[in-house]
Parts: sequence; structure tokens; C-alpha cells
Amino acid sequence: MKIAIISDIHANLAAFNAFPETSYEALWCVGDLVDYGPRPHEIIQEVRNRVDLTVCGNHDYAAGSAADPQCSPPFRRLAAETLRYTQQVCTAEDLEFLRTLPVCRQIRIASTRFYVVHAIPTNPLFGYCSKESDQWQWEVEGIQADVLVVGHTHTPFVRTVGSTVVVNPGSLGQPKTGRPLACYAVWEDGRVSLKEYEYPIEETIRDIRKVPISEQDQDALIGVLRTGNIPSPQTPASEHIEVK
Repeated sequence: MKIAIISDIHANLAAFNAFPETSYEALWCVGDLVDYGPRPHEIIQEVRNRVDLTVCGNHDYAAGSAADPQCSPPFRRLAAETLRYTQQVCTAEDLEFLRTLPVCRQIRIASTRFYVVHAIPTNPLFGYCSKESDQWQWEVEGIQADVLVVGHTHTPFVRTVGSTVVVNPGSLGQPKTGRPLACYAVWEDGRVSLKEYEYPIEETIRDIRKVPISEQDQDALIGVLRTGNIPSPQTPASEHIEVK
């Protein structure tokens, strides 16, 4: 059994369309279909048609429910601005799809138990847990799973905690690896591989230039894609931008 696992597409249609895996039994998405990127409607349609299992990310929840995605300070302004755009260009059906995505999925394949969640089991939408965090011990103790699949951090990793393998495929549409390469993971018969690939990034950049946000915000989004690094904070950490 081969499962291709993607996460954090963030409306990057060019990255999604360039996905190199073609032979797999299932394609899973660990949330955050929208925001930051220029093609949220198209990504929602592609996910609905091509993905076998999808859970809700904090940006999906925010777009579907007109809520705050609770982003870190460097991304707070960009999230607010692109969320408004996402809600403008997505249909009511798109937003309903995002609103009704499950926050977690538990599935058994043969003898392997999977738990799939965007962030962490104890805080499915917003919890942030790096690979090295001691918190993973608490997270895996609260679930019954051989494989815990997470996203949210945009950084890929595989870590074994007790008897549970924690897999983060990284971000397909906005990687934070220091490289401009789309990331994903493959689980095949108990083995996990982390992979990355080039995609036509200039296509995404051209589309970002058409998004009705400030040139400064466009530059920041493009900088993240080109470098794989977070932007400099655009607003003070104490400032709260309300998302409506």
C-alpha cells in the first residue's frame, strides 16, 4: 500500500499540478488548502476531485468560518490580507467545503493505525510542535496510532516517539526549509520517505502579482516562495489584526 501525503498547499496551484507522484493507492492532504497563495478556488476543486482524505487546517477553518487563523507575527498581516482575497474569490460551496472538513481522521490500513491531524492531537488547528519538542510524548500518549500524520509547521520530519512514528510532510505550497522546493511524504508498506521537487514557481509569482493586495505584501509572499524562509515581521508582535 502506497500513500502520498501532502500538506499546506496554500493555494499554490502550480506546485499542486507539478506533483510528481503518479502511482499510489491514496492521496492524503493534512490541511491548509488556502491563503497566502493566488488560486484558492482552483485548489479546493482539485482537492475535492483528487484527494482521498483531507483534514481541516487553521487557514481552512478561518476562511470557512470567518475566524482568525492565529498566525505567528511575521505572517499575521499576510494571512489577514490573503484571507479576505480567499473569501472573495471562493464560492459559497467552496467555503462550505472548508467549513465542514473534519479536524482529524483515524483510519486503519491492514494492521497500521493512522491518526491524521493538521497541527497536534490536543490542539488540532493551532498547536505548534517542532520535531525536537518534548510535547510529542504527551501527544502520542493521548491517541492510539502507529503513525501520527501532522502538518502546520511547513517543515518536514519523521520522528519515532515510543511506538508511534510522527510524520510531517512539510508544505507543498509554501515550504520553510530554506529551499524553494515543494515538499511531501510517501508512506509505503511501513516505510516513510520525505521528498521534494521543483515546480514552475514563476507561474505562482505571476499569479500573486494579480492578487489585489499591496505590492509590499506581494513581495513578502514571493520572497517566502523564492527563499523558503519566513519574512521579516511586518507588524509588531503585540498588534492584533482582526480577520473578518
